[in-house]
Amino acid sequence: MGVIRTGIYSKFIADNGAALYLDLGGERLYYSEAPEQPTIPYCVFHVFNEDYQFTFDLKFEEAFVQFDYYGTTANECDDGIADIKTMYDYTTLSLTGFTCLRMERDYVIGSSKVMPHDIWVGMIRYTLLIKKN
Repeated sequence: MGVIRTGIYSKFIADNGAALYLDLGGERLYYSEAPEQPTIPYCVFHVFNEDYQFTFDLKFEEAFVQFDYYGTTANECDDGIADIKTMYDYTTLSLTGFTCLRMERDYVIGSSKVMPHDIWVGMIRYTLLIKKN
């Protein structure tokens, strides 16, 4: 869903003094895939599994947002995941045509080495609940 992708990236750009923004040089947050040979560290996020829920006459939409943070060491990835938590845990995204009701962390998968690329990756996933305006 494009509105969620835009909301995630807009939050990143708006918080330009935040540790995550600074760690990624203000530009290395990518949707779905990173460019060939990206500068490390970088982060790739995904939006998937939109699901419609109906409660009385209100229409809600649920989506999952996953961030994969890549770094040169396990510590760098762990710090990056902590910075993602600081920026996105329980935040309210600005979404055109929708109200963000909740962005709740589901789980974190600790850093692991990606071979043969000799880089590390950590993962964090959120559930996002939004309501159409």
